[in-house]
Formats: sequence, C-alpha cells, structure tokens
Amino acid sequence: MPTYDYPEKVTKALKEIGLESKDCLWDSHGQWVLKHKACERLASHAGITFDNPQNIETDADKGIAIIMVKGYLGKQSEWSYGEATPKNSKNAYPYAMAEKRAKDRVILKLIGMSGDIYSESESDEFRDDIAAQEKSNKRVEQERVDTSVYGKVGKKKATEEIKKLTPLFAKFQSDDKKMSDEALKDAKGINEWAKKHNLSIVQEKYYKLFERKKSA
Repeated sequence: MPTYDYPEKVTKALKEIGLESKDCLWDSHGQWVLKHKACERLASHAGITFDNPQNIETDADKGIAIIMVKGYLGKQSEWSYGEATPKNSKNAYPYAMAEKRAKDRVILKLIGMSGDIYSESESDEFRDDIAAQEKSNKRVEQERVDTSVYGKVGKKKATEEIKKLTPLFAKFQSDDKKMSDEALKDAKGINEWAKKHNLSIVQEKYYKLFERKKSA
C-alpha cells in the first residue's frame, strides 16, 4: 500500500474528528484530494452554517446547474459557486452536485485549506482516481494477506494441494486396505510438504480429515 507525506494541517484537523488521513486524503497526480464526507464532518465539527443556496443558472433539460452558496464560521463568511454541466460532471443529479461542490469549496475556505486541498466533488477525475486507488489498495492488502497465509508457494498451489486431500480421504475410508494405505501415504506426503513450507492452512485440512478415527 502506498505511503504519503500527508499535509500536517489537514492531518491534525482530521484527527480532531476521529479520522485518519490515509482514509480521507488522496494524492491525485500531485494534488491532495479530500473525500466529501470528511469535508462535511469537518464543517459540522467547526460549526459552519450555510444560507439557503441560490440558483444562478439552471436548465434541467440540458443538465445544467450553477449554484451560489454562502457559509459562516463565527463572524467569518465565505461564498462560492458550484457548477455541474455535462462537460464537467457525469452525475445524473446536477443540482445536488452543484450544491455539493459549492459547499465543499466554502468549507475549505472557512477552515483555511482552500488551495492546499480539493474536495473529491470537484471533478469526476478525482473520484475515478480515488476509486482506482482504493481498488489498488485492496488488491495490495489481499496480496499481503495471501502471502501471510500461503507464503512463497502461493494461493493457487496451496489450494490445489488442499483439494487433493478430500478424494484421498474418500479412498482412505475404503475397505480395500491397499487403496486405503496408499491414500494415507499420499496424504501424509502432502502434509509433510505443507510443514516444509509452513502452510498451516493445508496442515489443518489434513489433520481435520486424517487424524480422526477411520469410519467404520
């Protein structure tokens, strides 16, 4: 998983509301991007309030919405526009997107972070990049988990050996002593191989099947 030198000011603010930078901030091609939900929580924690948004330009048929929002933090006030058009948003709800963009901009202005970071609502590209990074992080984490469980052998090979144990156990239960003995020998071989490679997941399957008494 990638590591970043997160902006100290943002990290401190997020920590105050019980969030971590690694869960809320992303480096999108050199630009810090903050998740919308984190932006909202920062606003709530700071006590930011808003006037009702004002429609500047709207065209429902063309999917165009330009909205102005004004917000307050104590005696301080800031305002900003939010725009959503087919050219800058894939969202099916332009009014909601325009308001979201305007509010996030005002929030970042009021808490003194405008220009240093952007909200993910600013651009579809930001959200696409965040989704891609989250997917990549999950893949890396899964690979880390797989490595801890399956070691250098890998999940595919370990799974193949585990699958061999069930049919071997069926033969082991046979009344044919030769078949039973050969099956047990093969199963023990798999178990010894698993011990050599520290594959407890394979060993557990072996012990579950073959260390119990042979069925009558």
